[in-house]
Amino acid sequence: MFESSMGRIGIRPVLIILSAAALLGLIAVFHSVPLAQTPSGLVAYKVVGAANLANPGSESFWNNIPWFNVSLAPTLSGVPTSGLVPYVEAKAAYNGDYIFILVKWPDENPSTIGASAVAGPGHWPVVYNPKGPLNMTFLQLLTSTFHKHYKVLNSSYAIIFGSPRPMEYVLYYYGPANGVYFYGYYVNATHYYPDRFAIMWYMGTQQNPSDCMNIGGPHPGYKVSGQLGTVVGAIPNTGGSLSSGAANIWEWIAGVTYPQGADFNYFTNATWDAENGINPTAASNFAAAPHGFFLNLLTNQTGLYDIGDGGIWYPNATGPVPGYFSGYTGAKYENGYWVLEFVRQLKAPMPNTVNITVGSTYDIAFGVWYGKSGETSFDKSITANFVPLTLVPKSPAAPSPIPYVVLIVAVIGIIIALMAIGIAFYYMRRGTQA
Repeated sequence: MFESSMGRIGIRPVLIILSAAALLGLIAVFHSVPLAQTPSGLVAYKVVGAANLANPGSESFWNNIPWFNVSLAPTLSGVPTSGLVPYVEAKAAYNGDYIFILVKWPDENPSTIGASAVAGPGHWPVVYNPKGPLNMTFLQLLTSTFHKHYKVLNSSYAIIFGSPRPMEYVLYYYGPANGVYFYGYYVNATHYYPDRFAIMWYMGTQQNPSDCMNIGGPHPGYKVSGQLGTVVGAIPNTGGSLSSGAANIWEWIAGVTYPQGADFNYFTNATWDAENGINPTAASNFAAAPHGFFLNLLTNQTGLYDIGDGGIWYPNATGPVPGYFSGYTGAKYENGYWVLEFVRQLKAPMPNTVNITVGSTYDIAFGVWYGKSGETSFDKSITANFVPLTLVPKSPAAPSPIPYVVLIVAVIGIIIALMAIGIAFYYMRRGTQA
């Protein structure tokens, strides 16, 4: 039956088909087929070694850990300057004592200027009306209520000199309905903001919590005064607060916590540190051996707070406790990317900071600011949802040049094709002899 079928079909087409199958099998060996292997979250692997903060990302243990890509979204929907950073790539590891988190993100125009809370420029909102002229009556009411001045650029744009929290709330939630939209923060060749990167560690108990921080006033229930207050009433939340639970934020500021930053020298001055509520011993040790570091912040349902100082950036949660400079960072800018490495002891170094243990999973989120594009304060790029980070008690596997599944499929395909070719030649020779 087979012989007669082969005779009807013809040997040459069959040989061509089977040879093609063998060729495809060989191609599969040398060309990896992408497989649906997207991890459910970020994994921190057990490694041997220490950080090289002078050249972050150069440590050999990173070679066996793949990048995890995290897409970012704007914090402020519809605002032209919000959400300018498209994505972050991240890796994580730990060596038994310290956790390492390596991140990189594209930035074509980096900024290492100082931050406004230390010595940099103030936050000046730009307002506009994409549908026509600005509603000057509302703009005047808004600025006079919060005792700020403004400058009209043209009929549709203006700058407000100052950005108190309750005004941000009114501008974002009530401005569009009154012909005054928030565009972003004012920048020019000399007036701009530092690049920043933050990691939020959720410490609450809510399942699937939100990583969005509230736009609000200086405290819950803040009442806007005057005529504007009759429209707005009380602002429900504190600016920078969470809707539920608490979180520890690790914030790197290129102009301040980075040794090449314009205002890093403030923190290397032990006298300045002590005057601003930093533990004197920690300040003296840091001044003697300065290094890149990150700020520890606490956010909860009542507000956003500094940890370990007297309130340099926000109201303080702890006062001067040891550990202010216990978080290390190494950063470099190369090939259009910031590369930044966070290093911290697994054990919580201060009150209200996250304690990290092997085998646990944490909800983390990233926030990134393009300083020269006007992203600062509550205007930034963030992860749309928390990303799970798990510390696993195993080392990363060395990457295989050919995926194991692809190799098996290819070998099986080649064997089947070669067997079929052998059978075809066998019957072809029998047919010739007959």
